[in-house]
Amino acid sequence: MISDDSELNKLFQDYRNACPDVEASVSFMPALWQKIESRHSFWFVFQRFGRSCMTASAALCLLLLVLNFVSASGGRVSLLSFYTDALMDDHTAEQTYYTEAIHNTPAPYETSGSVQH
Repeated sequence: MISDDSELNKLFQDYRNACPDVEASVSFMPALWQKIESRHSFWFVFQRFGRSCMTASAALCLLLLVLNFVSASGGRVSLLSFYTDALMDDHTAEQTYYTEAIHNTPAPYETSGSVQH
């Protein structure tokens, strides 16, 4: 036990020698904050900015998700319908023009039965 106490006392003495007591003065706290702020490099600022952007993006995604569910339940498309069902129900002008373009109507020169050169 005595040898353990002497080793512990030696360890504490080495610690006291390695870390001397700090003298409290008027410039102690400003100097401490200056040391802390000097460690804030570009990457520290970049990480803080990245984390705040990530948080804002996650909040925006959740907001858009909620708005999507609210607008889908109020509309004619239910939440259980599939994307293809929604496309089949869509009757836009572009789809109408496409349907008219593939409509089978004989050309005027095909009605006479002979092709003129």
